[in-house]
Amino acid sequence: MVGPHVTDDAPPSEHLAVTGLDEWSHRCSTAYVPLEVDADGDFRGALRVRDLGPLGVSQVGATPSVVRRTARRVAADPRESVLLSVFLQGSTVVAQHGRAGPVAPGGGYLLASDQPYGIRLQSPTDILILRVPRTLAGLGPATLREIAGRVLPPDTGEIDVLGRELAAALLHGAGAGAGRQELLVDLLRAVTHRMRYGDRSRPYLSGAALWASARWYVERHHGDPGLGVEELAARFMVSRRHLEQQFARRGTTPAAYLRQVRAESARRLLLADRTATVEHIAHTAGFTGVDTFIRAFRRRHGQTPADWRRQQPGRGVVATPLPPQTAELLSDLHRLAAPADAPFLAPPGHEKRSTPTSRSLERDDAGSPGLVMKGDGPGPRRTR
Repeated sequence: MVGPHVTDDAPPSEHLAVTGLDEWSHRCSTAYVPLEVDADGDFRGALRVRDLGPLGVSQVGATPSVVRRTARRVAADPRESVLLSVFLQGSTVVAQHGRAGPVAPGGGYLLASDQPYGIRLQSPTDILILRVPRTLAGLGPATLREIAGRVLPPDTGEIDVLGRELAAALLHGAGAGAGRQELLVDLLRAVTHRMRYGDRSRPYLSGAALWASARWYVERHHGDPGLGVEELAARFMVSRRHLEQQFARRGTTPAAYLRQVRAESARRLLLADRTATVEHIAHTAGFTGVDTFIRAFRRRHGQTPADWRRQQPGRGVVATPLPPQTAELLSDLHRLAAPADAPFLAPPGHEKRSTPTSRSLERDDAGSPGLVMKGDGPGPRRTR
């Protein structure tokens, strides 16, 4: 059994484990498009889904298995959707349009539902997925053929921003309305723009998408003392005035937000390493000098950083640790959705496995005993 779909005005659901391949195949086909799932031995899966109007946002976790969208399945149900996945944990290979590539934690990939594709989960995985009708995504058949099946590496900014907003949508979808839908579609377009043009071009971002992206950029790069409002505006190719207007609509300014992030970073660093000097912490948090840091800290806390640290009990609050590995397939999204100092993703730790060919992943051979991966033994059993 698995948790049901959740609409945009309902609270987020808690997932329940699925242990049968037939049930899992049915649940995935309902959440996305009709699929086939293969697996060896014991299988477990978990799924959390929220519908936001025409969009679907989900978190899916599963033990090693193979998922295929075959030509026969496409012919039976040729719905045209774009599936953008943000990979949180595990080791996976995806294939579409003759391309096959491994996906590392923190990376992402895009698939077109109206063409065959394959996904090989090589270890227990945790993935966030955004499903958008192709008409809303603004991607024509030629563009999709160009980018579907491509993999973006970890630390791709557009993937990071979209992943955090997908986590927030699953946790806090209620009350967001059409604004969150527009935000997710705009962030999807930013990802596909990166897939098409790389660093040669940057997409235009709407107000909400600009706010989300600029906030993420500040949180990731606040340690650079040269980062200021002008540099932030230039990064997103907008005027300083336009950037300030977007922050003002949310009750702050870019300069104030940058100060807030640096101050919080410094506060955590003071407690994370009590042997670190105030000068070192000021530099690490992005302040231009120790005197600037001390003045800013005194305004915020009423005392110097050194005096404040001495008054904190015990060893203090150490930086939030990464979550331990557990038997749960779906990770806690609260840290992922949190702004500022929380690391976005756990560091990559996937195993090296044999890489299947794209042809073997996408093959539509109903008469074969099962899918055989390059370098593997006999294929796993198939469920339809």
